[in-house]
Amino acid sequence: MKNFFFIILFFSTTTILLAEEKKVKCNTALSKLKPSCNLIGSGVTKLKEFSAKNKTIDQSLRNIEGTVKEGIKKIKK
Repeated sequence: MKNFFFIILFFSTTTILLAEEKKVKCNTALSKLKPSCNLIGSGVTKLKEFSAKNKTIDQSLRNIEGTVKEGIKKIKK
């Protein structure tokens, strides 16, 4: 029973530590200048993703039609 407890304790602490490492730390003034820490940087990345999906008017119309069809399917269910 002790071995089982120690194994669970070990895995829970390692997963917590790994989760802490992946978080972006924005504590200092220099780290707040990173694009992932400020509002402008995160907005630019979202804008880049949007423009990659909608390069032409045709792509935009297809995306709109697809979301409308998905919405209709959800309503009908």
